[in-house]
Amino acid sequence: MIILYVIIAIAVLALIYMRFETTQLKVNRVYYNKSSNPLKVIHLSDLHLIYLNVDIDKITKVLKAESPDLVIITGDYINTVSHIPLFLKFLDDIKGNYKILVCLGNHDYKTLNNSESEIQEFVKQIEEKDATVLLNDSICFEKDNRKYNIIGIEDLRSNRYDIKKALESCSKDAISNIAFSHNPDIVFQIPEGSVDYLLCGHFHGGQIWMPFNLEFIILRNEKLCKMGITRGAHRVNNINLYINSGLGNVCFPLRFLSPPEMTVLHL
Repeated sequence: MIILYVIIAIAVLALIYMRFETTQLKVNRVYYNKSSNPLKVIHLSDLHLIYLNVDIDKITKVLKAESPDLVIITGDYINTVSHIPLFLKFLDDIKGNYKILVCLGNHDYKTLNNSESEIQEFVKQIEEKDATVLLNDSICFEKDNRKYNIIGIEDLRSNRYDIKKALESCSKDAISNIAFSHNPDIVFQIPEGSVDYLLCGHFHGGQIWMPFNLEFIILRNEKLCKMGITRGAHRVNNINLYINSGLGNVCFPLRFLSPPEMTVLHL
């Protein structure tokens, strides 16, 4: 009986800790460029707002302190259409003196029934909040007379991605091509040499760590996971790939050894 009580106590403590970890915020910094005035990008992903437990004040404090040039958000915001107002409020809350760029994730497409009309209505609502949605499209961002192509690619699972179309609108005199999409496995679809950086999410850093990468073996079938590439900075297909662990949580509001993440990238 004592052993049973101990097991129950450990399980309860573990759940309490995993719930607590969802409220924490880890700020990762990646220096691809060590100049004194790089392009500074803050990367957010996988908000899953219904299960987002990080205080918005923690997020806005980082944004204010870092003063980025761009904030890029790589999908998975809503699980039902009733969550749309939560995402629109989030965009209001994080507004600042920087440009916000957005793509959609597999949960967003599923919620919107992969319907063109529903997707376009969602895009319209987002852009009314002064964010820019890039779906197989690009913009040219200029800083200190340096031009950067910022390229948004639709999610791999949506079967809507069109990399050729996304690249066609790129400026020819930009010094760098910076792409973003939701599922990192899109890296294998991008022609080598066409993109310098790729920012993605989707894997949640595992969300709940298990030994031997079991969380990825059991729950994921992506090629990158099978290669052991699940979070952080990597070089794949001659592209600098960054996989963000996400801010929110999927299925349940628990994390273990995979805290919510904001990433500051110097490009």
